[in-house]
Amino acid sequence: MRKRIIVLILLSVFIITMFGCSANNQASTIDTNDPDENGRQNTLENPIAITDENGAKLGEIDNRANFTAVDEGIFYSVFTLKEYSHTGTAEYRFFSLKDKTDVYLGKLEDQGYEADFTRTELNGVIYTLAVKGDPTGDEAVPLLLLAFDAANKTMKTYTVSEHGFPYAAMTASGGKLIIMNHEMTSEKADKIYEFDPISETIREILTFSSSTDSLRSVCAADNGFYLLRLKLNNGGQNEMYVDRYDENHEKISERPVGDVLADVIKDIHGISGRQDAMNEIGMNVSHFFMADDRYMIYENFGLSRIVIDLQTEETLFAKDDNYAVSNGSGVPVVYKVDYGADNVSDPEIYGIENGTLKRFSFVPDDDHRLIRTVTVSTGGTWAILTSDAFPVQKGTGVIHVWSAQ
Repeated sequence: MRKRIIVLILLSVFIITMFGCSANNQASTIDTNDPDENGRQNTLENPIAITDENGAKLGEIDNRANFTAVDEGIFYSVFTLKEYSHTGTAEYRFFSLKDKTDVYLGKLEDQGYEADFTRTELNGVIYTLAVKGDPTGDEAVPLLLLAFDAANKTMKTYTVSEHGFPYAAMTASGGKLIIMNHEMTSEKADKIYEFDPISETIREILTFSSSTDSLRSVCAADNGFYLLRLKLNNGGQNEMYVDRYDENHEKISERPVGDVLADVIKDIHGISGRQDAMNEIGMNVSHFFMADDRYMIYENFGLSRIVIDLQTEETLFAKDDNYAVSNGSGVPVVYKVDYGADNVSDPEIYGIENGTLKRFSFVPDDDHRLIRTVTVSTGGTWAILTSDAFPVQKGTGVIHVWSAQ
């Protein structure tokens, strides 16, 4: 539901184009003086507890936290909207599971939207994409790459493009980050950028004319990456492809997936037939993941949450937006979001394991049975937010740190 609301707010600006294009790849180091040491109250007004798998309390964080599991703890942001504005200040923090400390990493002022589904951990550094400025306005807004080193309590920003698109995408491959952006200019181009964390440089590696080939997402592959590409056939039926690129950014294969996706999506609750399914395929994509070069996990900003075997065209999972795909750098899972106590059911969490769809076991505590969020780190640590009410109210939420190993 949250993603669909965001789509409605931003839709009008995303279907138009803006002006000129330039990129500034220079890093900026953000002041990371902890506001706790400069007058902020240490007592949280509305905390959420963090517990281990046995229910022992490890600590607590702000209940407004937008959090993601990382290997060493919980990375999160707290966004404060500016009055009468579409922007605000995002404060980024890290809760360490090892020493149970909560540290301030930095803040981004005038943040318009963070693509939290792009949060990626690479070599102990946490990265995310955000646009600075009002994404619903007429002016171009830059797409920023934010980098957080929790061990050294530092935050850096890099400008990916001066003409950012909020629904950008990112993955880690070969020790580098691969970033997708719809350039919001009259050029009508979709571009792929590569960030090298050693040289701290960003370079453009691929360009597509978005009037014919509109990119939807990117995910890592062995020795390369995949692109999810919508082929626009003016006057005809659009087609979706999964393209594979090698480490030299050369395309080595393309696989049509539009028909098989439409056949699955047409039967999802809320979709009225195949033509509606083809329209649904055109939606922007929040999660795209390929496993073993055949199993695709797909979630868009509309209704569709799909797990499909592209080799056999077998549907392993197909549900509507009562389900969600997990955030984080780990192998994603699909889970049911419990919206209220009246319809709470046994936890539903599914993932691909050895070519089959596995239902993972998770037992919430009796006081907090509604699953709200699931996030998985690279090393397989999960953080699961459960509550006894929707939305989370004072004192009703708990984040369970759960290992699938």
